[in-house]
Amino acid sequence: MTSSLITKKRIAKSLKYLMNTVDFEKISVSLIMEHAGIRRQTFYNYFLDKYDLLEWIFNTELKEQVTDNLEYISGYQLLKELFRFFYSNRKFYKRLFQIVDQNDFNTYFNKYCRQTVEKFLSEYRISPFFSQYERNFFISYHSAALIDITKLILTSTYEDYKKLSQNYIKMIKIAIENY
Repeated sequence: MTSSLITKKRIAKSLKYLMNTVDFEKISVSLIMEHAGIRRQTFYNYFLDKYDLLEWIFNTELKEQVTDNLEYISGYQLLKELFRFFYSNRKFYKRLFQIVDQNDFNTYFNKYCRQTVEKFLSEYRISPFFSQYERNFFISYHSAALIDITKLILTSTYEDYKKLSQNYIKMIKIAIENY
C-alpha cells in the first residue's frame, strides 16, 4: 500500500470515528486532522473538503464490497456480504445517509445496488424477461428495494438484520423465478 493510500485511510478512519460521536455538520477539517494526528494542510493534498472525503470513503468501501467481488462470489453471497458490511458499519452509514447537503449518497449507492441486482440476475441461465425494458424495470425496482432494506438494516437489531437480509434474498429469488 502506498503511503498516500495509507494517509487517506488514516484520515478516513478519523472521520468515521468522529461521526460516531459528533454531528457531521460540527466536524471540521481541523478536528479530523487533529484526531488523525496529522497536520491540517496534509488533508488538502488528498481531499477538497470533508464532503470529498466522505464521498471517497463511501466509494472506496462500496467498491471493495461490490465491484471488487463481482467476479469472485455469487450474487447470493454478494448480497449477504453487503448486508453484513452495512450492519457492521451501521452507525457511520446511518449518519451518512442522513446528510442532505451537497452529496446525495442515495444516488451513489443506487449504482452499487444496480450492479448487485444485475449480478444476481446474471446467475440465472434463462432470462425471465421478454424485453430489455422489463429487465431494466426489474433492476430499478429491486435496486430501490435494496436501498430501502439497507437503510432499515442500519437501524435494526441483530435479529431483525438477519430476517431483513434473508427476506430480501428470498424475495428477489422468488421474483426472478416467477416472473
